[in-house]
Amino acid sequence: MRYNNNVKKINLNKYKNEFFIAVTILILITLSFNFYKSPVPHKNLIDTNISLHSNTEITPNAIATNPEFRSIAFANNIPKRSIFSSGMAAVIRTIKSFTTKPQKDGPKEYGTWVWTPTEYLTPEYSEEILSGAKAQNIDVIYLSIDSYLDIFVMPKGDARDRQKKIFSDKLENFIKNANSKGIEVDAEAGWQNWAEEGNEYKAFAIVNFVKNFNETHQNKFRGFQYDVEPYLLPSFQDDKEIVLKNFVKLIDQTEYFIGSSALRFSVVIPDFYDSKDKFTPKFSYNGNKDYVFKHLINILDRRLDSSIIIMSYRNYAQGLDGAIEVSKNEMETAERSDHRTKIIIAQETSEVPPPYITFHNTPKKYFDWQIEKINTAFESHPNFGGIAVHYVNSFLALK
Repeated sequence: MRYNNNVKKINLNKYKNEFFIAVTILILITLSFNFYKSPVPHKNLIDTNISLHSNTEITPNAIATNPEFRSIAFANNIPKRSIFSSGMAAVIRTIKSFTTKPQKDGPKEYGTWVWTPTEYLTPEYSEEILSGAKAQNIDVIYLSIDSYLDIFVMPKGDARDRQKKIFSDKLENFIKNANSKGIEVDAEAGWQNWAEEGNEYKAFAIVNFVKNFNETHQNKFRGFQYDVEPYLLPSFQDDKEIVLKNFVKLIDQTEYFIGSSALRFSVVIPDFYDSKDKFTPKFSYNGNKDYVFKHLINILDRRLDSSIIIMSYRNYAQGLDGAIEVSKNEMETAERSDHRTKIIIAQETSEVPPPYITFHNTPKKYFDWQIEKINTAFESHPNFGGIAVHYVNSFLALK
């Protein structure tokens, strides 16, 4: 009996050891999973200085505030919203999320920016750019049309009308050529002060032009894109909440201003607007207190096929502070709440400092390798919308 009892004790100890090992493994797996899902607050201050374009790539009329137009009213298309209506919109979004969840198998965008002012979009230049883009499998061009403001500020009359027609004809020819190559075109515009008091007219003048253009032309813009970078304003350091709230308000009003138009709506942002990033304050907007990224995605969810383009500028995809890591917070926030807005990851190829945020002077094969890593990392996320490359000329220069 003693021998049998010893055997039982040995077997019991064996089971205890196996149970302990199994539990330990389970805990380690759980911790590993939670570690992967855990937020990674951004600590790299270089991201606060990242910009999509420089002062040399935009007309002065997009930067300067013209007193003549400060009080111009586009507000007829922008309904006033109460806290109640905002709350009801949130409820409707929640209900819709059960029936309109993003599809992870949908088409992924591969876009790039064209900064060339519209007046210089000659047939020869456009053909060169578009043929090069098509050869690199680009399917969307984000075409800057900020220079329309040079026409907008002209005195009304025949001269202004002639310039507007020339401008519109060049755009339609570009879109027609692009579409013939299987490339869609979005109108892009923006400057860091457009959401500030007295500067909103610039934003709505551009959006109004795009809406009217699509209503009167056979070859149309697919969508409209903002690149407004309010975190670069000097006033941002003094009162981040006010500056960001103005920005969110501009996006909100623009979405309503677009109205029943079929235009898609996209917004370019830095990689630190999410709640987990700890770079920006939480603030109330229309009765909802949250971080700027969540405010934006709630607004963009109202419009089909909207997207947020994140400037996740790194010339390496994986590892600490890589493009994947600095994009993960936004991707997981979008997926966790069943938002349908797509998240597009932007990469830099132009000559900007510091070197590790750009693929400038790197081999094209290396660039393609890193893009493949980003695509692989996010392909299972239903909100992943693809890649955007800044910008077409420097991108095509990669060899």
